[in-house]
Amino acid sequence: MTHTTLFAEHSLRMRADVLPDGTVSTERTSVRGMSVERHLDRGFTEHRFADGDDLLASGAAGAAPEAADALREVQERPLFELTPELRAELAGIAAETGAELTLGVAQQHVAAGGADRVATTERIVTTLETRLTGDDGTVHSRSLLCAPAGSDPGGLRDAAVRTAEAVRERLALPLAAELPDGADLVLLPGLAGAFFHEIVGHPMEADVVASGTSYLGARAGRPVAPAWLSVLDGGAHDGPGYRSPFDDEGTPCRTLRLIDRGTVGPPMTDRALAALLGGGPGTGHGRKQSYRHPAIPRMTHTVALIEPAAEPEPPSGDWIAPYGLRLDMMNIASGAFVFHAPFSLLHRVDGSTARLGPLTVTGDGARVLAGLRPYEHRVAAYLRATGGCGKLGQYPVPVSFANAGFRLPAGLVGLRAVARG
Repeated sequence: MTHTTLFAEHSLRMRADVLPDGTVSTERTSVRGMSVERHLDRGFTEHRFADGDDLLASGAAGAAPEAADALREVQERPLFELTPELRAELAGIAAETGAELTLGVAQQHVAAGGADRVATTERIVTTLETRLTGDDGTVHSRSLLCAPAGSDPGGLRDAAVRTAEAVRERLALPLAAELPDGADLVLLPGLAGAFFHEIVGHPMEADVVASGTSYLGARAGRPVAPAWLSVLDGGAHDGPGYRSPFDDEGTPCRTLRLIDRGTVGPPMTDRALAALLGGGPGTGHGRKQSYRHPAIPRMTHTVALIEPAAEPEPPSGDWIAPYGLRLDMMNIASGAFVFHAPFSLLHRVDGSTARLGPLTVTGDGARVLAGLRPYEHRVAAYLRATGGCGKLGQYPVPVSFANAGFRLPAGLVGLRAVARG
């Protein structure tokens, strides 16, 4: 049975780079348009798009009057502007801290649904990234979630100053002479979202599972991790991060348990893959880079939790905490991965702390999930509004992460120092 979904947006991606000398440079990209998708048998989708409301004007959308009005209305909603007051506030923060700042804003006014009725919402995430360079040329940065840009300048300043102080303190630590043998790797709260996004999230997207090339999809319904580990994803949640009540097809967003207390759960679906797999209208994970792109299954807000509460197991020897983990390579079929950590701290058993140079982390997803140990129950969120997920070349789609603390015992992954140059 054919089903039609309509989508309209007025969206913004903006970054403002601020130097300590007061220089402010901005990049701003906005889009305004609409698409119509007709879902056919066996998961096939026909996708059409046009700028502005041309699809409505031509009649190609087939929208009822009430739906057409809502599709037009969101395209007229105003987008964020960098005011002179906020520009001055950012310049003052940069001068006070001596840090380079990047304010990022990802904003979407959207309408999505069927030909008879669409729902509307605003999605907005704002982050401030603080970067400092050490005496030896090491660059370290931290990104913090902030209130909608410009709504709390005093709070923004206080958070930025605290972040700059923490970054400066880490850069002032001595550089370790070498990477120690036998050190555990500890993924601290709010620093490992991208790790679970890659080794659990993408392998649990329905198009990957349906293709038979997911190392986790092949283990559906089977335990792959300790019974205290759960990994969830969904756009409708409490707390900071990317949020939306519905996806880009108008389907209500569900919080899905990708790993449910150690066991592999159901995949994230859009409408087409849900129909192909016999799963109803979908789980609310149909997302687009813009109206010019078809919806595909993608993550929204991925959370790795320790539940039920498990007794924390601190390292017994030296341990390493990586910052800024990013993926270099992942084989979704086998689970093999390579991550890069541009900055890490070495915590020695004698209580001293040192910096480490860039590291690569190599391993196998199934082995790592099975070998994780609980480190800290506290959960912290993370995202960068200037980045996002780039699945199938559709980049960037805003995503956010949150995680508790996890320990990877020595030998569970390979660690290698990377020469700088």
